[in-house]
Amino acid sequence: PQVVVLCGDVSVVDLVGRGTALRRHPAFGSAGANANFVSRDARGEWAMRTFERGVEGETLACGTGAIASAALIVAWGLAAADPVVVRTRSGLPLGVRFQGTADGGVVPSLRGEGRIVYHGTLGEL
Repeated sequence: PQVVVLCGDVSVVDLVGRGTALRRHPAFGSAGANANFVSRDARGEWAMRTFERGVEGETLACGTGAIASAALIVAWGLAAADPVVVRTRSGLPLGVRFQGTADGGVVPSLRGEGRIVYHGTLGEL
């Protein structure tokens, strides 16, 4: 589950404080939700920061959070959906598009670069 908060400038959001409060809010049940904060940047793109459940902190990117954020940005009438560009904490842009289906549904697509940001080895269990 994702919750999306529109704010003036994501770079100044108290992500740990606000993210923790939203992540554990009773409205989202015992499992909680990821908390995404979005704001429009000077390029007209959308900046996003995510407090992710399980990690219990900020992550460099969240694909489902980018899709949820883009869906609400379009629903709020703040951008067209071709594509909505969301720039995550990694600094890399994700392009989100929505295509209608014959039965009236909507299918999102996500495009962006993937990078390995950590490499590790687990010992035998």
